[in-house]
Amino acid sequence: MKRLIIWCAFLMQSLAHSFAGPIPRVSNDRDFVAVGHNGGYYMVSSDSGKWWRWGLVRAPVREPKMFMQGYGDDAIAIPFDVRGRVTFAPVYIYTIRPENVQRRRLEALIEGVTTQAEVRSLFGRPVVQSRVRGFEVWFYEIPVYNPFEVFPDRS
Repeated sequence: MKRLIIWCAFLMQSLAHSFAGPIPRVSNDRDFVAVGHNGGYYMVSSDSGKWWRWGLVRAPVREPKMFMQGYGDDAIAIPFDVRGRVTFAPVYIYTIRPENVQRRRLEALIEGVTTQAEVRSLFGRPVVQSRVRGFEVWFYEIPVYNPFEVFPDRS
């Protein structure tokens, strides 16, 4: 009985830690891209409801459509703690696969180390600033172009 109580307490503590912030860290998540020991980011499709469940509904995402001549917007969400440091893994919400430039910029962010000033020097001024579950989140708009949406019926 004592072992069961200790095991349940350990399980509850580990679950509380992984779901405490706006972006829950789940082991073996296929959307998480690990970078080094203490870094990484999420790459979530705009079709996925995952970013909505995380509370990132203010992300400026627009699908590239034919009536917009193939132009659209991806979004990057970066959460900060009260000290102004990146507190959880950033989230890249993509409509089409991101370029390597965006990946390198995301790889430069380290949880618990990178400050708001460093993020601003890498990404510029955020398009939207919001609060999600008590954390400040900066949203960046990344313009994308899908040439197949301009003339979708041509080969």
